[in-house]
Amino acid sequence: MFVTRHLSAEAHRRVSRLLKPFACLAACLTASLVLSLPASAALTFTATQIASGDTYSGSMVSGDFNNDGILDLVTFNAYTISFYKGLGGGQYAAPADSPFGGGLQSFAADFNLDGKLDLAVADGYNGVSIYLGNGDGTFRQGTTIMNSAATTDSLAVADFNGDHVPDIAMNTCPHSSGCQVQVYLGKGDGTFTMSASGFIGGGGLVVGDFNADGHQDLAVLQNGYIDGFNGVAVCLGDGTGHFQSAIKSAVVGGAEAVAVGDFYGDRIQSLAVVIEQYDSNTGGERVYVQTVKYSGGQLVATPLQLAFSMPSFSTLYLAAGDLNGNFKDDIVISGYYNFPPGTPWNGYMLGTGKGTFGAFQALPVYGNLERYPFVRDLNLDSRHDIGMDWSTTNNVGGGALVFLNTNGTTACTPPPANAIGVHICAPRNGQTVATPFTFKAAGNAFNGITKRMELWIDGKKAGQNWEDQLKARVSLTPGTHTATFIAIDSFDNIAKSSVTFTVQ
Repeated sequence: MFVTRHLSAEAHRRVSRLLKPFACLAACLTASLVLSLPASAALTFTATQIASGDTYSGSMVSGDFNNDGILDLVTFNAYTISFYKGLGGGQYAAPADSPFGGGLQSFAADFNLDGKLDLAVADGYNGVSIYLGNGDGTFRQGTTIMNSAATTDSLAVADFNGDHVPDIAMNTCPHSSGCQVQVYLGKGDGTFTMSASGFIGGGGLVVGDFNADGHQDLAVLQNGYIDGFNGVAVCLGDGTGHFQSAIKSAVVGGAEAVAVGDFYGDRIQSLAVVIEQYDSNTGGERVYVQTVKYSGGQLVATPLQLAFSMPSFSTLYLAAGDLNGNFKDDIVISGYYNFPPGTPWNGYMLGTGKGTFGAFQALPVYGNLERYPFVRDLNLDSRHDIGMDWSTTNNVGGGALVFLNTNGTTACTPPPANAIGVHICAPRNGQTVATPFTFKAAGNAFNGITKRMELWIDGKKAGQNWEDQLKARVSLTPGTHTATFIAIDSFDNIAKSSVTFTVQ
């Protein structure tokens, strides 16, 4: 049963606490939240919290698990996997459960290439567990990638060897030589074989193309277990599932989380890092952000930028994406914290496109374990939304939490999510336009996400953007031209759509 109301943030928190004993009813709360932000950065969100009915949740992913074109949600809980069917418009049905549970960071992908989304989850001492999708929001046990005498606390999913099949990189601790990353190549049947191991390891693990050579690279936070180094390390991929030696950038201790985005506005992926340090003046903690980019064979970092202070130590999580629609990547921070629920905690910082961010803007909190945020257009309105799981430390509830973006700048509505595809908004086929002209298109993907959009005009590349939106203003000579828009998903599968137009 769902309860939908428009509440203030404080009222929402009070109602949420009252409903915790009834988590098994899977009550859904919706509140319209208008944050007090500067006019130049004002964003509003509608928040939806859905209880799984389980005692806690460990992570959440989005994807079209029943192949109807609408994005759904899945949470990994203590004893169940909950499927929240997307109803359209950012609304979800009450959760339906599969009898599997546990786990931390998770990803959705079609690991056995049967056209149905599957799940991979970092499963602690059990390594990485694969759950195969049945195409209706239910799952069955697949293979498990085991690690002897080690725990797996984070993973990343990408195509590391160029065969368009999802591969897995996993971070394991401890080993006799310290923490390490292991890479397993997918066979296309839901099983995997190791291709690389032992070169870096420690903390958060992400994937991106940091040197713009078309191959997926790895970045991981190292925590000093290997050669005493504390910072972020990047290993460049060669496109075969193997990686070069680590390139390292030190941080002043306390690196907590890392995310990938285009933070410098150069259409090349870079890193954002969240750093937590003890504040001797208050006895609490200060949280900083820093961006790191690959340049000239080394990693170059910006100075630390203070995000906020808090009263005690916390575990932090980070995601990146364009929230306000200005094609500059922003960051979202959430966390696991011990101070009282209701403390402003979830939030975001808008990117400047210069490797820095605006002031931290708070979002409401619903438990005190809100983890693994992600940024995606969940209701297909061309605005990027925020999703994450929520739980409480006393294990009385958990589930899905979504912040729907209601006033970010719109660009182009994407196509349905049950296939990789492109929707062209401008120009129309046969249209006559002036020059310069602003080209607009959006992509969507079934297998993973649309990680990049490209614009080609008359066979020459004219624009690119990481994520699922593209907006490019191009000057052209008079005459007839052909514009081709390309969407590339997480595993380098592509979809193309073209229009012919005339420049007057």
